[in-house]
Amino acid sequence: MAFRGCRSPGADSMKTMRNLLPLALLGLAACGGSDPESLVREGAAALGKGDAGSALSRFDDALDGLPSTDPIYLRAVLGRCEALARTDGALAREAFLELAAKLPDKVREDDYGLVCSWLIQGGFTLDAIDVMKAGDTRFPNSAQMMTTLDAVIAAANRADTPDALKKLETMGYVGGGQ
Repeated sequence: MAFRGCRSPGADSMKTMRNLLPLALLGLAACGGSDPESLVREGAAALGKGDAGSALSRFDDALDGLPSTDPIYLRAVLGRCEALARTDGALAREAFLELAAKLPDKVREDDYGLVCSWLIQGGFTLDAIDVMKAGDTRFPNSAQMMTTLDAVIAAANRADTPDALKKLETMGYVGGGQ
């Protein structure tokens, strides 16, 4: 039984749709910023707008399947750390220290200072102390790490938690003649 007024697609229209489907899929792929470099740019833009959640999502998407040898990898992980430093200091600290262990020749002392700064701004002074300590161990007697230490000590003095100064003292950075 056939319904009046309803036409089934003819062979010509099915052929046309089959020919257009690959072009439509190609167009969709071009519209979305799915390449890692675009995703990192989008993540940085989201951070600039104060949207840490969207930024984190973009950086995670950029890192999905990206080898650590890719030049974009370092930027993506550092961007991810910055996004995390706004919401979860422990995860930011872990992600950065994992990066530093994985790519010690690529992670510079400036990177340690940046991550400490982000953590301090996010209110995660205890996590900043751990990153600073790792940087001080990696780059002993570095002027950059001394500047970072000063910033961490200043943040610990301002922090709502007395644990920050205690932690610095147990590490030998404050008190006891310092």
